[in-house]
Amino acid sequence: MLKTARLLPLMFGLIALPALAGDLEQPMKKMGFNYKQATKASDTAAMEKYITQMRSEIDDAKTRKMPTAKQEKFLEGLNEVQGELDASLAALKAGDEAKAREHLAKVNDLKKEYHQYAKQKG
Repeated sequence: MLKTARLLPLMFGLIALPALAGDLEQPMKKMGFNYKQATKASDTAAMEKYITQMRSEIDDAKTRKMPTAKQEKFLEGLNEVQGELDASLAALKAGDEAKAREHLAKVNDLKKEYHQYAKQKG
């Protein structure tokens, strides 16, 4: 009985790990999907729609649980991506699709730089 009482916190901790690991998975997958759609979009209205959806997913990701050790860098990356998305939207509204696509390309560079901080392990 005493051994079981000592193991219960460990068992509950192990049960909680998969929930934490998957907490960021959905918004990150949606961001990836919307990014691909925005880069493939043949018109500015579609680009704007997907970029706006990405912004929404960033707001969602910021509220999710993430490893405390990586949280600061992860949020820094999300904020930088958000800035590029805002610049892309501003370029679209100004009628400069080429500039909007440049900002989208920078989002991909930021993903390469910061994606490691979204990973739950390591």
